[in-house]
Amino acid sequence: MTIKDLKGLKYPDEYMIKYFFKERLFESKGKVLEFGCSNGNNLSLFYQYDYSVQGVDISESNISNANDNFENVYDSEGSYKFYCEDMISFVQNNKDLEVDVFMIPNVISYISKEDFIKFLEISIKNNIFKKGAKFFLRTRTRKDYRYGLGKRVSEDSFLMENDITGEKGALCTCYQEYELIDILRKYLNLSNFSINHLDNQNCQNGETILNSDIAIWGEIE
Repeated sequence: MTIKDLKGLKYPDEYMIKYFFKERLFESKGKVLEFGCSNGNNLSLFYQYDYSVQGVDISESNISNANDNFENVYDSEGSYKFYCEDMISFVQNNKDLEVDVFMIPNVISYISKEDFIKFLEISIKNNIFKKGAKFFLRTRTRKDYRYGLGKRVSEDSFLMENDITGEKGALCTCYQEYELIDILRKYLNLSNFSINHLDNQNCQNGETILNSDIAIWGEIE
């Protein structure tokens, strides 16, 4: 395998890497499911440690790249499956997956808060993850450059009209730490969780902007 052979993103998310090793997931095996999986860059880490991986993404090109990468690049003959579907439809259409690791990095900012809660409710009802499953989430905070740009459609949600970040026409929903924790405690009974605030400057289309994220991981009780 060489990095240049990969189609799309080359490396896992930096906080996904920290999560994987700090929680010593390399010592376990099982089933992992990621929503907003892109080209499988995050799942590649789990896959090469012998996890069975499943990824869901709404982009056909991302799913095509993921299948190509896992078939032709990564040095493993493990189990993988990628689905081109929106996240709510997927959990509505699948039952009893009972995965060991449930991940939603960098994706709930593109749906409303109401749809996020709906997604969690359906996931619980349809046994998408098992009791005691590991959980990882990363999303935008209200400090992010995108907050307040575009047309306000609901509390902390805006339809992007600025294309500096390449997201014109997309929904941008931002969260505060306390409300995310409240949601995750209420719907997942999340325990033993860790909270990480991630602020950094990023140059996009000639402008320096602030990216502000929060990463939360823990266990679903």
